[in-house]
Amino acid sequence: MVTMVVPFNQGEDRLEHVIETDIFSFASDLESAQSEEILEWNEEDISLFLKLISKQQSEGQLPPGETVRVDLNDPETIEIVQIVAAAGFGVVQSCEQILAQTSGTEQVFPNLELGTEVSLKTLKGYKRGIIVDAEEDDVVCVMLDEVAIRVDGEFIEICPHDLIMVKRYQILHPMYSSEVPNEQDVLH
Repeated sequence: MVTMVVPFNQGEDRLEHVIETDIFSFASDLESAQSEEILEWNEEDISLFLKLISKQQSEGQLPPGETVRVDLNDPETIEIVQIVAAAGFGVVQSCEQILAQTSGTEQVFPNLELGTEVSLKTLKGYKRGIIVDAEEDDVVCVMLDEVAIRVDGEFIEICPHDLIMVKRYQILHPMYSSEVPNEQDVLH
């Protein structure tokens, strides 16, 4: 399991704050999987974390250079750590079998910026995701909702924090899957 360890000083003592995630790191061999494996966030991971924290704290409107205070015990912050851990250490899955054809009336979402929340039209309705990588036609999202479905006799389950790859044209505006709908959102 991927664990985030944040070192800090408390007086003279050097302590660590540990946040466990539900993301698996697939070690290259059984021996390294049984021992402690140290994985570090890269610049992309840190950038994604800061972008999501900024959105959480003030809808992404923090002025440049503004100090951000992060509560590592806050469930919303822990959710962000889960998303970043999935983006950095998860394995990307194809999800073509679970996606429904769009009707053409849905608004395709042109903003494919990393950290952007989006909707995906699945055979089980609209589901939420966060963009964590985008190259040409392929977009990688961390799923925020579960999709469990039987397709052609095969049971397929996409869990929260799973990484999936979709095409640009399959990315829909987040209004289709809002948790707390507002007047601009589409209700189903």
